[in-house]
Amino acid sequence: MDSILQNSLVDNLPGKALEDRLRAFLTPVFGHLPEKRVCDVAQMAVQAIVAAQSPVLTEVARQASRTEETVWPMAKRLYRFVWNKRFSHRELLKGLYGIAQCAVERHQPARLLVALDPVNFEKPYTRKLEGVSTVRKSTPPGERGQKRLTPGYPAITAAVVNLPEPVITYANWFSHRTTDFVSENRELYRAIRVTRALFPSLCIRFLGDAGLDDQKLFAWVARANAQFIFRSSHDRRIEVYNNRLDRWEEELLSDLVATVPLPLKLQVTFTHARKMRRANMALGWFTIRLLDTHQMLWVLVAHEKGINRDLVLITNVPIESADDAETVYTEWRHRPQIEHTYRFDQEDGLDIEDMRVRTMERMRRVFVLVLLATLFVYHIGHVWPYEAVLWLRRLGGKLGFRTDRDGPYVLLAGLSAVFVTLATLSFLAEHPFPDLEDTYG
Repeated sequence: MDSILQNSLVDNLPGKALEDRLRAFLTPVFGHLPEKRVCDVAQMAVQAIVAAQSPVLTEVARQASRTEETVWPMAKRLYRFVWNKRFSHRELLKGLYGIAQCAVERHQPARLLVALDPVNFEKPYTRKLEGVSTVRKSTPPGERGQKRLTPGYPAITAAVVNLPEPVITYANWFSHRTTDFVSENRELYRAIRVTRALFPSLCIRFLGDAGLDDQKLFAWVARANAQFIFRSSHDRRIEVYNNRLDRWEEELLSDLVATVPLPLKLQVTFTHARKMRRANMALGWFTIRLLDTHQMLWVLVAHEKGINRDLVLITNVPIESADDAETVYTEWRHRPQIEHTYRFDQEDGLDIEDMRVRTMERMRRVFVLVLLATLFVYHIGHVWPYEAVLWLRRLGGKLGFRTDRDGPYVLLAGLSAVFVTLATLSFLAEHPFPDLEDTYG
C-alpha cells in the first residue's frame, strides 16, 4: 500500500517532465563533453544546484537523487567532474554559447541587444586561494556609503536582453594575478569578438553603462561590424560640424550637451524596488567626430524634467530623426536586465559567491554550471504553460496577493521543492526510516 501511494505521488510530481526538459536544454553542452557518464554528471549537477540553491558541491550532492546510505559517493562524482582533465571549462562555455544560438534561432529577433557588463564577485576574508584579487564593491556599501576594496574575483558577461528569456554569449571568471590575464579591456574585446562569431549574420547592438565609455571599445565594436549604445561618463574634446562655415570645429562634449535643443518629448515609466515612477523626458541629438580616429558618432541627450538630470548616450547608430532617437533610447533601457540576472546569480538566488573550490579552473567550471542553472530557471518560466509555472510558483511560496512578485526567485523555490522531494523519495525507496520501537538509546 505504501509503495502504491508513493508511486502515485511521484506520478503527480513534474519530476520526469523537468528532467526531460533539462536534458533537452543541456543538449548543446553534451556535444562538447567526452562521454555519456560525464554528460549525466553535468545534468545531475545543474539539477542539484537548482535544488540546493547553492554552488557548494557538498550541499549540491545532498540534494541530488541517490540510493547510497551516505552522500559521499555523490559528492565524489561532483568533485571528479570539476577535477576531470579530459575537458576544461572552455567546453562547458561552448555548450553555454550553443544554448544562446538555439534560443536566438528559436525566437528569430530582428537584431540582438547584447549587454556588456563587468561585475566583481566578493570572497571576504580570503587570502590564499589561487588568483584571489582585490576588487571594488559597491553593494553592500562601505563606510559613508562609499565603494570598498575586498578580496574577490572579477568577471565579465555578455547577455542578450531583448529575448523573452536571457541567454549568455560570453562569460569569463578571471583573476588579475594569473598568467593568462592581460587586461579587462582584453576581456571586453573577447566578449565582442565571440558574440560576433556566434551570430555572424545578425545585426548586433552592444549596450553598456558608463564604465564602457572608451574610444578603444568604440573602435573594436566597429571592427566587428556591430553597433553600440554606451552611456557617456567622460567629458572629452570632440569635433562637431559647423554647417555655416562648412568645417569641423573642436568643442567640449559637456558644452554641447548643455546647449542641445530637445525637440522630442516622451513620458516613460521607471520601475525600481517594485515601485513605478513616471517621468517626462526630453530628447535631443547631434553628430560628433572623435579627434584622434575621426570616427563618426552620434550623441543622444535624455533630459528628465523636474530633477534636471541628463543621460548622455554615445552611439554609432545613425540618429537622423525623432524615431531614430526614440529607438536608441528605448533599446538602451533594456540594459538593466543583465543586472537582474547578476543579482539572481549572486544574492538570494544561487549565491555564486559562496563557491568553495580552490583553483581557477574549478571555479570557472562551477561558475558555468551556476549560469546554466540560472538560464534553466528562466527557460522553464518561458517555455512551460502558464498553469504549470503557476503551480511551481505556488509550491515555491507564492502568496496569492496582487502584490506578489512572479520573478525567478519563487519559481526557483518551486523547482527546488520538486527536486528535493524526488531526491528524498529515491533515498527512502532504498533506505526506509528505521522502526523506532525496535531500537534502543
